[in-house]
Amino acid sequence: MIRNTAFKILFVLHWFGISGSFAQADSTWSVMILKKGRHPEMKDNMAEYSPTGFFLYRNCFYDIQLKKAKRQTLRLTDILQDSLVFTGISYKSDANPAIPSTDTFTIACHNIENIHLVRDWSTGNSKKIKCSNYYFLFSKTVMDYHLDSKHDNVYNLETVSELIPRLTAYGITYHYEYNGKLYYHSGIRVRTPKYSDEEKEKTLNSILTALDFLVNKRVNVTIRKKQEP
Repeated sequence: MIRNTAFKILFVLHWFGISGSFAQADSTWSVMILKKGRHPEMKDNMAEYSPTGFFLYRNCFYDIQLKKAKRQTLRLTDILQDSLVFTGISYKSDANPAIPSTDTFTIACHNIENIHLVRDWSTGNSKKIKCSNYYFLFSKTVMDYHLDSKHDNVYNLETVSELIPRLTAYGITYHYEYNGKLYYHSGIRVRTPKYSDEEKEKTLNSILTALDFLVNKRVNVTIRKKQEP
């Protein structure tokens, strides 16, 4: 019997360039936002803000402010290796309730200055998350970081309209698009993907690896030899 042997290899390589080689073929990119100095934690609901880490979800609106720019409310459509893909608010109306947004933005995370958690829909008053105090931890995962829309009669009784999730100071709330603006509809609790204990452990290990690289500029990889009969 040959005993298991572990080798710790320190790679001074860019995390975004190598992490895909260790991921499963059917995995997709995810990003956790973690406050610096805090240890990441896996909770049942990872869509709501927490200083110990929360994930960004596709099909969710976020209120973000780029450096030297005004605050924007954008809908996350995809997550890439080191950047986020958004669309703007559509110009849906009573006459055109299904018109899609045509604006698409690809934004590198280091260009995001603040994320705002809106408290008041009319004034826009919000809690500000200063991104320089947080890590954006990108990793590959088989989990589906996507929030489903709901549907209801908004414009009239004959037309069913889309209600889209939005991260706010109250958690995830639902809003509808009208003429280039977003309007509050309801605070029905959103259903987020549930983690098994195994999934929580795998996800946390991926996050800790990404965090180790950002903090210590290294990636730890453990290689084990299989036992021979």
